[in-house]
Amino acid sequence: MADALHAPLLPPLRDLRAELAALAAPSAVLVLLVSRRDCPYCLEVRRNYLAPLLREGNPRLVLRELESDTVDRLVDAAGQLQAVADVLHLLHVSFFPTVLFLGGGGRTLAAPLPGLDQAGFYGAYLDGRLQQAQAAALASPKETL
Repeated sequence: MADALHAPLLPPLRDLRAELAALAAPSAVLVLLVSRRDCPYCLEVRRNYLAPLLREGNPRLVLRELESDTVDRLVDAAGQLQAVADVLHLLHVSFFPTVLFLGGGGRTLAAPLPGLDQAGFYGAYLDGRLQQAQAAALASPKETL
């Protein structure tokens, strides 16, 4: 089970600014899973919900993962090398897993999706956030965090 917990199913986030700048289409969304290495709920979101989206190859969705306890520093939306804890604070992430929906410049396109529900509605919540994020990306001009 330990190997499954640590399976790299999503590309890792190392440079938030570069990922945001690389969003090609105006309606493109950076879907960012913020996780912890020892989190079984993170594994479930990664494996059952986000990895299938990655395999679909939708050019409007860029999926990345920030394993918050395995990376000390990363480049933030402004291009500065920051401690991961500081970036998470700026993004208002304090719970794992949390899925963020970001657009050009780092703007939030839909409300974060924290946790994992056990009632079976997570897929519907995720689909709704993805639709909101893509609509917001098309409707609003680029702003920064």
